[in-house]
Amino acid sequence: MSTVLTTEDVRNLRTGAHFLACTIDPTAIYVYAEMIQRAMEDRSVELVTVDELAPDDLVVAVGMVTQGLFIADMPPVGDEFLGCISAIEARLGRRVRAIYSLAAANINGIVPLMVGLQSSLPVIDSDPMGRVFPLISQTTLNIGNVAIGPIALMGVTGERAVVEVESPQRAETLVRALVTELGGWAATAMYPCSAHQLKVHGVHGSISRMIRIGQILDANSSVETKLSLLADLLGTTRIARARVSHIESLSRPTDLGLPAQPSSVTLEDETTGRIVRLEIQNEILLVLVDGAVTAAVPDMVTLLNSEQGTVVNLDDVQVGDVIDIMKITAAAQWYSETGLDLAEPKAFGIPIVHPRRRHA
Repeated sequence: MSTVLTTEDVRNLRTGAHFLACTIDPTAIYVYAEMIQRAMEDRSVELVTVDELAPDDLVVAVGMVTQGLFIADMPPVGDEFLGCISAIEARLGRRVRAIYSLAAANINGIVPLMVGLQSSLPVIDSDPMGRVFPLISQTTLNIGNVAIGPIALMGVTGERAVVEVESPQRAETLVRALVTELGGWAATAMYPCSAHQLKVHGVHGSISRMIRIGQILDANSSVETKLSLLADLLGTTRIARARVSHIESLSRPTDLGLPAQPSSVTLEDETTGRIVRLEIQNEILLVLVDGAVTAAVPDMVTLLNSEQGTVVNLDDVQVGDVIDIMKITAAAQWYSETGLDLAEPKAFGIPIVHPRRRHA
C-alpha cells in the first residue's frame, strides 16, 4: 500500500538514517532533510512497495558517491539526479518508473525523497544494501548478479558522464576516479533493473524501517525503553555500556581506493571490567571484547549516548564518554559466502574472517 510521506516522517527518517550509519559527519543528512521538508510544502513524495509495480517496470538506484568532499561543504543545486535519470533513460530507451535508494543509511537513506519530489517518481521502500557500505560493488544486487551499469554521474562541476561497465568491481575503480575529477562528489543513478529483480535480490522495508527507528529515538522516553523497542524492531543487542579510555588515529593503508579515516577506540565496561576495542574506517568495522570478535562487518555497529539514547557521531567521541555500543544484524544475504566475500573485514583490509564463516 503506497504512502504519502509527511515532514514528520522526514524528521524521523533523518534520525534513523543517522542511527544506522553512526557517521563521521552527519551534517549532510540534516542539510538534505531541511531541503526535503521545504520542498514538501507544495509537493508530495509517494513511498511504494516493490509489489505495487509491474514486474518489468524499470527502476534505478539513486545515491551520492563521495571522494574526499563533504556534501555539506558544496551541496547539490538540485537537478543533478534528474540529469542522471534522463541519461539512463536515453541509454536504455525506456522510462524509469520508480527509484530506490543506493543505501539504507546515512545521506543515501534520505536522498531518494528529494529525487522523488523533483521527478514525481515514486520511491520504493527497498534498497540493495540494507545498511550503508563504502563501495558501490557491495550490494545484494551484486550478490544476485544484477548488472550495475550503465551508470550515470553528475558532479559539482555540472559535467555528466555515463559509464558502460558490467563488473561492479571495475565500476568501483572507474566511478571513484570520475568522482574525483567531477569535484569530490557525484549524484549517481545505477543498477537499472526490473522491479522483479529488485524484489528477488533487494532488501525490503528500508525507508519505513528508518522512519520507525527515528520515531523510537526521537520519542521522549527512557533510554531503556528505546533500547527495548529497538531490540523488538531490529534485533539489536547491547554489546556493552562502556567508558572511552583511549582514542588512537592510525595511518593504516587501505585498498581499492576505500575512503577511510582509520582509527581505534578503546573503552572499559566499568561494571564487568571488560575491555572493548572499536576498529573504525569511516564506520565501525570490528568490535573486540577482551580480544574476542563480538561484532564484525557486515554486522552494523552504532553508538548511543547512555543518558539520552541519542546517536553519537564517531568524530564526537571523547575520552571519558559513557556509550552504549549497539550491534544490529545485517540482511541475510550478507552472511552468504558471496556476501561475506564482499563485505567481511578482509574486504576492508582487516585480516579477520567473519565468525559466521567459521561456523558455516
